[in-house]
Amino acid sequence: MKLSTALLPLLAAPFATSEHTSNWAVLVSTSRFWFNYRHLANVLSLYRTVKRLGIPDSQIILMLPDDMACNPRNAFPGTVYNNADRALDLYGDNIEVDYRGYDVTVENFIRLMTDRVGEDMPRSKRLMTDERSNILVYMTGHGGNEFLKFQDAEEISAFDLADAFGQMWEKKRYHEMLFMIDTCQANTMYSKFYSPNILATGSSEIDQSSYSHHADSDVGVAVIDRYTYYNLEFLEQRVTNPTSKLTMGELFDSYDPAKMHSDAGIRYDLFEGGEEAARSKRIMDFFGNVQNVELQGQGRNETQWMEELAAIDKMILDARRRHNQSLSANPPAQHIDKKTKPVQAITREGAMKVNQEQGWNKQIVGAAALLGCAGVWVAGSLFEAT
Repeated sequence: MKLSTALLPLLAAPFATSEHTSNWAVLVSTSRFWFNYRHLANVLSLYRTVKRLGIPDSQIILMLPDDMACNPRNAFPGTVYNNADRALDLYGDNIEVDYRGYDVTVENFIRLMTDRVGEDMPRSKRLMTDERSNILVYMTGHGGNEFLKFQDAEEISAFDLADAFGQMWEKKRYHEMLFMIDTCQANTMYSKFYSPNILATGSSEIDQSSYSHHADSDVGVAVIDRYTYYNLEFLEQRVTNPTSKLTMGELFDSYDPAKMHSDAGIRYDLFEGGEEAARSKRIMDFFGNVQNVELQGQGRNETQWMEELAAIDKMILDARRRHNQSLSANPPAQHIDKKTKPVQAITREGAMKVNQEQGWNKQIVGAAALLGCAGVWVAGSLFEAT
């Protein structure tokens, strides 16, 4: 097989781009105290779902202001449940909390999002995103008209959030963002957003409360909120694997005010392409870790490909010809001094002297082999994505 055929996938690689190259999730509970058990369960439920769909812990920032699992009031120590049947322990033995207790503050949240942190901040506490990253931001707690309380001590306003996301866009820290919030009057929290490519949804309109779904009589408190419960119901029952093609529009259409006891809201206008483009986005574009690959570069036709491949073949043939000429012009020395008694040669392993032309040719051959391997890998990736 000609080398040009092997290099074809590699030449196509620069013209293959992805809508996004990574997925991140920022999951924030803002409530302390035992009676806010459901807020921690809300966050841990989303945490479990995004991990199931492929986002690794290294790309999830989890902020929990209180540890309900170890609260002395917990009748089931070391566990957190989101359903009265207690079929699934959300806490389990595989949870990584990045910000805990009094580290969950408005300042730390804004610093996290805008990457205004000290040099000594560990990578596990940083949002290492770029302009090709999709981010899911989920927040839950107690709130009101254009504010969300943090631990009953301070508040973050809709203006604070809008400005933080504005800085993120200016610093190229995201490609697209899904903002979800479950709190009273939640929809007012995204009313001040102005940055592009943000799809926002909340649990309740202005002057509406966000209600819990049900309580566990043994735990003694409500274990999950309605908005989060019905989002999870859709994700767990219908988005069963990372290859799901379900869209955000299908998720939003599942919102039933009669079940949620509030009017969930969606804001489309900031998203590139408006409502139609936002609704057609796959759920996995935000909740999973699978990226689509699209081939671009329509201006390059078959003739251009063949010309470039022929040029590469010619370059390699020229290198081989120069190598052969150098060997013919410089034959190995055969002279032996007759006056000197021949000495038996001792063969020792060591480095072989390589002239400049020979070394350059081997580098060309090695690079070609490496490029061929890379081409096979890219072709396999494209086939798998298809």
